[in-house]
Amino acid sequence: MRTSYDAIVIGSGFGGGVAACRLAQAGLSVGVIERGRRYDINPFPRNWQDPADGWLWKTGQGLFDIKPLQAMTVVQAAGLGGGSLIYANVHLRAPGDVFQHRWPAGYSRAALDPYYDLVAYMLDIQPITKAPLGLPPKTQMMKAVAARLGRSDQFCYPNLAVDFGAPDAAHRNKFGAEQKGCTFCGECDIGCNYHAKNTIDLNYLKVAADHGAEITTQCETREIEAMGSGYKVRFIDHGAGGAAGEVQARYVFVCAGAVNSTELLLKSRAAGKLPKLSERLGYGYSGNGDFLAFAFDTATPIEPSRGPTITSGIVYSRSDDGVDNSFIFEEGGYPKEIGGLLQALKTQNLFDAEAIRTWSAFQGAVSAAARGRIGGKDPAAARSAVFLAMGRDLANGVIRLNPLSGELEIQWDVASNLPLYEAERRLGNDIATAMGGKLALNPLWKLLRIPVSVHNLGGCLMADSPNGGVTDANGQVFGYLGLYVLDGAILPSATGVNPSHTIAAVAERNIEAAIRRIKNDPKWRAPEAASAQPVIDPLTSIVIPQGGTVATNTQSIGIAFTETMKGYVTKGWTPPDDYSGAEAAGQAADSRMDFTLTITLPDLDAFLASDEHAGVAKGVVHVNDFTSPAGAPVEAGVFNLFVSGGAADRRRMLYALPFVGSDGKQYLLDGFKDVRDHGNFDVWGSTSTLYTRIRQGNDTNAPVVATGIIRILIPDFMRQLTTFTVIGTNDPIAKASAFERFGRMFFGSLWEVFVRPHLPA
Repeated sequence: MRTSYDAIVIGSGFGGGVAACRLAQAGLSVGVIERGRRYDINPFPRNWQDPADGWLWKTGQGLFDIKPLQAMTVVQAAGLGGGSLIYANVHLRAPGDVFQHRWPAGYSRAALDPYYDLVAYMLDIQPITKAPLGLPPKTQMMKAVAARLGRSDQFCYPNLAVDFGAPDAAHRNKFGAEQKGCTFCGECDIGCNYHAKNTIDLNYLKVAADHGAEITTQCETREIEAMGSGYKVRFIDHGAGGAAGEVQARYVFVCAGAVNSTELLLKSRAAGKLPKLSERLGYGYSGNGDFLAFAFDTATPIEPSRGPTITSGIVYSRSDDGVDNSFIFEEGGYPKEIGGLLQALKTQNLFDAEAIRTWSAFQGAVSAAARGRIGGKDPAAARSAVFLAMGRDLANGVIRLNPLSGELEIQWDVASNLPLYEAERRLGNDIATAMGGKLALNPLWKLLRIPVSVHNLGGCLMADSPNGGVTDANGQVFGYLGLYVLDGAILPSATGVNPSHTIAAVAERNIEAAIRRIKNDPKWRAPEAASAQPVIDPLTSIVIPQGGTVATNTQSIGIAFTETMKGYVTKGWTPPDDYSGAEAAGQAADSRMDFTLTITLPDLDAFLASDEHAGVAKGVVHVNDFTSPAGAPVEAGVFNLFVSGGAADRRRMLYALPFVGSDGKQYLLDGFKDVRDHGNFDVWGSTSTLYTRIRQGNDTNAPVVATGIIRILIPDFMRQLTTFTVIGTNDPIAKASAFERFGRMFFGSLWEVFVRPHLPA
């Protein structure tokens, strides 16, 4: 890499690839900095037994960068081509009404359509119906299920960026890159070793390199500094053992992905290098409503490992109890080698609710489950399905640096986005049932209520002024001429569909505006624009009836209530399990601990049927010496009601409440109520006493740094009784039924613990 360029592009995905291509075509000297590796034909990792062998970014700069960021788990790619290396190839246009909310002036579907057409030309998109191998069984099944559910008018075949030439036949694409035709191997989302995916490195980046762009891989940008009339970009060269480097440019285009681009700018501002960045930096994060689920034991084989990862979709759009829900529900697929691991999700005791209450514990359980199950073939996998939904979440998250530790965090309000997640789950259950199978949820969601997003958006929003976002409508950062953000970070809202097509189209629009300004040429256009033809997006044929699509057969009625508990804690108490001693010492020192939580059970039927009996906990926790007087927010807590206590006459209520202390460190309030007959029929004491440990870290194996007991006091309990509400329906009969079913479970559990053991045999 040279010491200076006209323009530096950071990242090489749907934003960076577009930017590099057009800047090079416009005659600028361009340097591309990509943190990941270059993947030629057949180099993607395939060692199923060793996750460290090329799979994970954290172990040797591998392909997948998985970030557990408190209330959201983020999945990203690292490699030349960015997210295009592992995405599911889908290219759908955001519905027109998306642009009516939060987007800056000048944006509409009509205004963006020419740029969508240009992206479609560059990536040669086409539906699965063009594949010479025909429609895979899973695609045919989804079409049949849509008809069975009365949703045929909302079924579509999305356009895919896949080479549907002769299967496995090598050829050169129109840009001169070598590719092969799709073989239906089902490996799109782990890197296509045939190069049958039209990934960004095979088109946009190929054109960029042919026009003189210099592409450097395994270099991770750490900081951007404004200087004079340009910028200095500092990076770490992983290929040279972590050596530091820097490069200067008049123009810098940040395209590292929503989370990484936002983090880079946050760190540059914190270091005083870009001090004028908007206060809105980090706000407006969206997980794009991503929701993952599975179906097992379908009536007929679906063969999820045949075909591209995603080939079809069903649109859902209606008002559910006053909440507008809009999303697309797509079938998925996976490599046959992981079929056995996914079958393990059917095992009820694979994931224990008491043991798995944090990300790291979940990760350990998955690793244990993978042993002996991954790499081989499982015949049952043919009767399994994968589902991925994407919808219009509230885009109300925040990406931030912890003010004390500097660690990256995502604040995500799970509770306010539950109506969307529940609608996605309900439709998933309908589809699984129509297939003759049974729905299984992503275990991270089922156990911990943590969503997984592979389509992260926001953090550097486009806006009409710095008060509303970080960049102007063209992606140029407010206060910094020549500094741009051109990736998913600037999208002001969820797209409601797979967002890659919109990210690339917005990048085409904005890089055109940037080049016109740089070159002082108001008529500059991408050379390929003359060849691009109008493309009809499959969603334009979707019919949404007056009043919305049909309601799901699966109902979703839940219960919410607010609970307050108060007590005492002692810091550094040993032994940590001497709760009474810690309580007494805390009381003597007036060292208090309390919380107020709103606990939501979004789907009562699923709650009652599962062994985990899990709910979402949100609120505020106060712990003496750990939080400020105002307390610390809990946004992704987990509550488990009456899980097994190891014996027929013993139950536990579990609380796992992650929070950030006033010292900026991660802590976990890890508590349990020991519900059993201690000899005096103390039902009240058992259900109102929470034995609590404060752990430093977000893991139930993290060291205990404080111990205590908190209790429900009678006045707080009386208030709690008034907070019980039924959500998801306004029907008084349905509400009464929900209360009755919840009460039957609650008091039935108490009967099993306190009464049945004393009845005559």
